[in-house]
Amino acid sequence: MNLFLTVVLCAVFLLRPADCAAGVHDGLSLAAHTALPALFPFFLSGALLVRSGTADVLSRLAARPLTRLYRLPGEAAAAVLLGWTGGYPVGAATTAELVRQGRLSPEDGARVNTFCNCASPGFCIGLVGLHVCGSARTGALLYGIHLLAAALTGLIIARQDSAAARPPVSAVHAPHERFAAAFCAAVQQAAATALTVTAFLTAFSILLRLLNPLFGLLPGGSIAPGLIELTRGLMLMPSLPLSAGARLTLCSFLLGFGGLAVHFQIRAIAAPCGLPVTGLTAAKLLHGAIAAALTAGICRLSPTALTVFASNCPPAAVPPVLPAVFAGATILFVIYTGKRAENTV
Repeated sequence: MNLFLTVVLCAVFLLRPADCAAGVHDGLSLAAHTALPALFPFFLSGALLVRSGTADVLSRLAARPLTRLYRLPGEAAAAVLLGWTGGYPVGAATTAELVRQGRLSPEDGARVNTFCNCASPGFCIGLVGLHVCGSARTGALLYGIHLLAAALTGLIIARQDSAAARPPVSAVHAPHERFAAAFCAAVQQAAATALTVTAFLTAFSILLRLLNPLFGLLPGGSIAPGLIELTRGLMLMPSLPLSAGARLTLCSFLLGFGGLAVHFQIRAIAAPCGLPVTGLTAAKLLHGAIAAALTAGICRLSPTALTVFASNCPPAAVPPVLPAVFAGATILFVIYTGKRAENTV
């Protein structure tokens, strides 16, 4: 299978060079104008927090709630905080650095990764709210739902590991660095992470260009780009022939799922540090499904909110309850497959 996919991909690259070149332009433009301006400061902040020892202060403050809610040690606090506020894939980068420094075990790091890789408030408010839905308030609402869905995903998935009560791995902590050394190392690490993100955005932008003729042939084809690369898919939301509630619900699902480009970024960042990514896709599906269900519920309970939160969305034929059914089915599928995995073990 690997050989087949490799040959097909290389052949397509050779046969469609113009689309590949356009995809490279799209990816680099997306990285330069959208992703890196929002993410690089958090890449730097996460590495600096861990290397300078500042994360230890957060660990002491957050030890009790993290242990009670998620059965995680306090050392995970920096990854949780930055993962919920910094944007994809800041949570994975911070978690990987904690594992590399010996401040978090790989097993606990893998559980943090299941619910602490989220869209940033700036992304939700600026891109989704203003550019997709025409309202900053819409973006703020979606970010709140997105964050709540992440917290609930953690309660469902991260608590399942009964070995999570093991003590922190403080005995193998790497020594703290002086600020100048920590800052230099943090900048280098942030640059490496930024390069990884740029490379994956470019690669998946090429794939989107190559697959674009197929999307029009698929039912719901306009949703498919969002499952591959989040930003491109969200920008297509206004063109979908759906009701305002259905659009918001689909936006919520895509924000929670994150897109395959984000999933592969997380895998690439985690691998060098020995951070497992077991269950990542199922967790992101669950995150998206919970967010979609919450959004559909709000639209259902308060229809007048649609005129406030999505004023530029024209009425259409599909009611918001249909995406809610899809979200519920996804939640049941993830829970069912998780129970099957436990029974197998």
